[in-house]
Amino acid sequence: MRGAPHHRHLALEGVDGAGKSTLGRLIATHVRAQGIPLSRIGQHSWLSPDATRVIVDLREGRACEYSVETIVDAYVRDKQLLSRSIGNLLETRNVLSDRYIVSDAVYMDALYGIPYRDTLDRHRAAGTRFPGLLIYLDVPASVASARVLKRGKSMRHYENTYTLAAVQRVYQRLLFEDPPPYLPPVVVFGNEDGAHDDGRAQPVLAAVDAYLADAPIPGTGLRDMTRV
Repeated sequence: MRGAPHHRHLALEGVDGAGKSTLGRLIATHVRAQGIPLSRIGQHSWLSPDATRVIVDLREGRACEYSVETIVDAYVRDKQLLSRSIGNLLETRNVLSDRYIVSDAVYMDALYGIPYRDTLDRHRAAGTRFPGLLIYLDVPASVASARVLKRGKSMRHYENTYTLAAVQRVYQRLLFEDPPPYLPPVVVFGNEDGAHDDGRAQPVLAAVDAYLADAPIPGTGLRDMTRV
């Protein structure tokens, strides 16, 4: 599914603490400075009370005995509603998601043993909108968990080095080792040092510019995975 011809949907992906919010801010500032309309949108729609209840219970690590079917149904329902919102936005602007369906599939695989391909195939069959480009922030799990700790907030049950490393392994399989044939192009950004206003994110910004202009990403074909 696509929006208007000149409006694109891209999604940031990576574990908690990878630096997605910071990079998202830099991308939005860069794109808007060129007079190009862009909206940032979060991971969940929160538009279904039943789906929200399940997702929040799981995120907070509450002792709830949800079946695999209930978990998948909740996440798919939430993303179908979010997909509709994104479609509406694409009529007038580009959209940058701070995680989306790939993140759901990865975390559900790592935390609950639900194969990522099952989740993505379900979205594919249901007509959920897929982004046109994925930007994957690659950082060591130890660095990511340390960043989460520095936020000074209560850490969720999966925000630790061991679990984030397991999540990263699933990302590796999904994005690079055994991707589904319908997976969008992937740009990989090594963000060990953090993307700040000092030029380190420039390769990503150049890739975003190319994607929004419907041009090949510099140095590679658009459908190839490239590390920038």
